[in-house]
Amino acid sequence: MRNKWIGLIVVLAPLLRADATLRYHTDVKTAAGVPGLPAGGGPELAGTRDMVVRIKGNKAYSAQGNLTSIMDLTTQDMTLIDTVHKRFAKVSASQYAEQVKRAIPAIPSEARAALASMKTSVDSRNTGRTATIQGIQSEEHEFLLTMDLPPGAPPGAGPLMKMLMQIWTAKAEEAQRVPALQEFQNYTASATASMNPMEMVKQVFSALPGLGDNLESMIADMSKSGSMSVRVHTEVTMPFLAAMAQQGVPLPPGFDAAAPVIQMNQELVELSTDAIDGALFEIPSDYQPATLEEILKGALPAPAAAAKPQPKVLAQ
Repeated sequence: MRNKWIGLIVVLAPLLRADATLRYHTDVKTAAGVPGLPAGGGPELAGTRDMVVRIKGNKAYSAQGNLTSIMDLTTQDMTLIDTVHKRFAKVSASQYAEQVKRAIPAIPSEARAALASMKTSVDSRNTGRTATIQGIQSEEHEFLLTMDLPPGAPPGAGPLMKMLMQIWTAKAEEAQRVPALQEFQNYTASATASMNPMEMVKQVFSALPGLGDNLESMIADMSKSGSMSVRVHTEVTMPFLAAMAQQGVPLPPGFDAAAPVIQMNQELVELSTDAIDGALFEIPSDYQPATLEEILKGALPAPAAAAKPQPKVLAQ
């Protein structure tokens, strides 16, 4: 009899789980005078500043900009959808990372050699700071990735780059109080157990010699607790440029070498357990199959389209 009850619970478990919706908003700021970077973030990034994640049973839906992804833990398939060109690519989770890696433009051999020669390191710490974000008690963890200049650089030139990430995650006990948090953790635990997402990360970052190992370890450390992030602040600085300025090397007009080159702030703006229509996880009948590479190329909005008013997807 006991075994029969266990079997019944396993069968009914997906039906007993609540739906969950998470909405994030991201603000991006870029320094003035940096070649290749739109000042202030630019309209090119406008369509990617809002992200929604929906979880229903063993399926997760994520939409940001022109790219939508659907993960199915039952079939272990990943589907990427290009909503602008009405096409999709469906791959197994075991093949996803390898196909993404092939879709990324190859790094020239000279650049690979330069990356391999640069020493990178990652430091992390719990800051002890806490905050209430969307009614959720959260705590901050800080990561600092440093990339040194290659051998032979002038003494005192400083690191080439520093990337600081301050990540606020929900405290572990909050999942017992907030149903949507519990659903998120349940899905994350199932995905980790069945699909090994860190192996996917490892495969993608293997194309970046030296740097990839540290990025991989940083992401592994970030995801160790399984808690949901509610706020992320990222900033990238270039100490090397500040050292050059002190030595009289001219920099682009208006460029402040001491300020961050890029700043990004992402924050949870909505968390709910409202019912989600299962049709959301289906591919529209008029969408056509494509390769993963084609989908990834169409992920970012074209500059002309980016200037148009964006729909207010964050209305609550």
